[in-house]
Amino acid sequence: MISAGEGRYIVRLESYHVGKDMLIVITGGEEDHIGSATLIETKGHLQTMIKKGHQDHVVSERMANIIYDTIGKDLLVVCGIHIDDASKEEIDILVDNAQACVDRFILKETDGRRS
Repeated sequence: MISAGEGRYIVRLESYHVGKDMLIVITGGEEDHIGSATLIETKGHLQTMIKKGHQDHVVSERMANIIYDTIGKDLLVVCGIHIDDASKEEIDILVDNAQACVDRFILKETDGRRS
């Protein structure tokens, strides 16, 4: 597991190899949950399911594209990050922490080589 941030701003990333594909789970904040799921099979072609009332797809879609661009594998990114009544600044912190997790994941997956 990879994590970034602390306290109510912590974000965690777990990854699983599923055959030739990847499953990425990004959770954090005050309450882990499933807010969205984004499947990317080819560059520019993604499908997202969004849980009613949730905005987690902003993170799952962005991170799916970033990961796919680097590792080139089909992947599913499940995301659920929550803070009650989060301000824009708090959301930005969580998104930055999600990005930090993805950056560390990519370095680990590519042994430090970026394509």
